[in-house]
Amino acid sequence: MYIQSAYAEVLRRQPMTTKTERINVRCSEDSLKLLRDAAELQGQDLTSFIMGASLERARAVMAEERVLRLSPAELLQVESALESEAGVNPQLAALVRAVHGVQHVST
Repeated sequence: MYIQSAYAEVLRRQPMTTKTERINVRCSEDSLKLLRDAAELQGQDLTSFIMGASLERARAVMAEERVLRLSPAELLQVESALESEAGVNPQLAALVRAVHGVQHVST
């Protein structure tokens, strides 16, 4: 209960932005009652509750779409690169020695 109250308080403290756009949604009486009851339990008005849940879901969808998608051939290429033994990059080894005063970086 405390976490929910703290979250609602954080939402109340966020700076107000000018809102000019509007969304109209049709729903059943039961859906509207459920949304109002849930918003009240969270200490939010209906608009804030709906926008918060919708934006959270929208961000999740966008993040999911940003996941790297590979063809089977590309996946094999990535797996092969990950499984191959990495060699020492001479320039990187020189930089490590210069920064840390290391005399020898083993290969």
